[in-house]
Amino acid sequence: MNSRLGFMTVAMLMLLFNACAQTGFRDPFQSLSRVPHSVSSSYVPVDLPPASPKDERVEETRLSQEGYGHAGDMPPGFKGNILNLSDCIRIALEVNPKTRSTWYAVRSAAVRVGEENAAWLPSVDVSTMAGRQKQITSQNLQSEQAADATNLFDVTFGLNYLLFDGGGRTARINSAIADLQAMGFQHNAVLQQVALKVQLSYYTLLAAGWSKQVAEETVRNTDYHVKLARARFNEGLVPPSDVLKTETELADANLGLVEAKNALRIAEGNLASAMGLTVSVPVEIAEIPESVHPLEAADMKQLLEEASKNRPELLAAMTKIKSKEFGIQESESQYLPKVSANTSYGWIDDSVFPGTDQWSIGINLTFPIFTGYKRNYQTERARMDMEQVRADYVIELRGVELEIWTAFSKLISAEEAIAAGTVFVSSAKESARLADGEYKAGTGNIIALIDAQTALTAARNRLVQARYAWYAARTQFENAVGRSLIDDIGFRVSDSAPNQNKNLPSIPQN
Repeated sequence: MNSRLGFMTVAMLMLLFNACAQTGFRDPFQSLSRVPHSVSSSYVPVDLPPASPKDERVEETRLSQEGYGHAGDMPPGFKGNILNLSDCIRIALEVNPKTRSTWYAVRSAAVRVGEENAAWLPSVDVSTMAGRQKQITSQNLQSEQAADATNLFDVTFGLNYLLFDGGGRTARINSAIADLQAMGFQHNAVLQQVALKVQLSYYTLLAAGWSKQVAEETVRNTDYHVKLARARFNEGLVPPSDVLKTETELADANLGLVEAKNALRIAEGNLASAMGLTVSVPVEIAEIPESVHPLEAADMKQLLEEASKNRPELLAAMTKIKSKEFGIQESESQYLPKVSANTSYGWIDDSVFPGTDQWSIGINLTFPIFTGYKRNYQTERARMDMEQVRADYVIELRGVELEIWTAFSKLISAEEAIAAGTVFVSSAKESARLADGEYKAGTGNIIALIDAQTALTAARNRLVQARYAWYAARTQFENAVGRSLIDDIGFRVSDSAPNQNKNLPSIPQN
């Protein structure tokens, strides 16, 4: 009786332990060790550690919210600061909800690996039953003697372990690992996409600032033209139409400045949105170096090979193929028998503390003979799924090849455009200087002066667009090849003067 009481006490403790286990997550297979430690970290595929269960609670890595305030706000550590490109990308990777979504998806996939590894361990359960029954036999009917109802109490501990399932267990684990890798590479792809959008928005905001400076210089020059025309009109040297033409030119320059300021506001909102902030959050960014490095000659075949090794989209597509291959192995394992060992021990009696021992031990073998062609269809579906993802990989590869080719061509074109734009600005500056001198000397007319100023403004705007196009094309090219936009951010606040524009030719104050 004491032994039974002790065993039932153990059973109650096991039930209590099971209830407590529901209150927190445990990871004895260390499946979350493969997950990036934060939202902004890239996934790095590594082999899972061997299954060695440990009775310890997992200390989950969570995104630290310290210093990030409310969603959509600028992190306090960056408020009021001039942000360089590295800062903007860092904020975006931590704050943007897209990176958080894929990070949790990677964690979910890692947990599934641990879930599948559970098949390597035995399952232990305890069952109890309390009831009342009456058995009516033929003897009771013949003797017309009523059968007495009896109480029935049963306590049983059971253990079951799968010995062999034709490789299905291993195939499911490998498939889960491949799915985890695919999701990890998709997370890396989202990090790249967010960084790419931030970089392009950063350069767009810089270009908008450059265009605004061009517009301000144009307003100053046209205002000078108005004053010059009025002075010459007061001296009786030019007709009043010269004054009207310069005033018209000034009005047009002011309108251009209004449009440039509006474009600047829109670009600032776009950058804030790309970073995951509210569009109304003010963002002040640093200038970038003026120097543009020529693109080194690269073999297209080498670039394609680099992309096939680095592009997370291609790596994710490849791991999906591996997952489907393991799916075929799992389907084929259903043609083999399943062998499991089980044992149980317990008591049964008509009292609350049963006194009759009962036990069993055995091996179960299940061999499916006919399943209505279900296994046949499942295996064929798994093969077709694998062929589909193979085709999807080729589609992704061809798209990457075209993306590299296009980005490479745009980068070459942007380099040539900068060279041509620089010559254009120099020529327009000289033309404006000569037109100004001729008008002062009385040998030129106002139309030539206005035309020269218009050409200079157009040349400066063309150079701004060429410089923006180069930076955008370089970013898109790096992304197309699969080079990280996260690990190597090229600019810092100390590298440049944010309040000066060193990249545009200065306009002489007349």
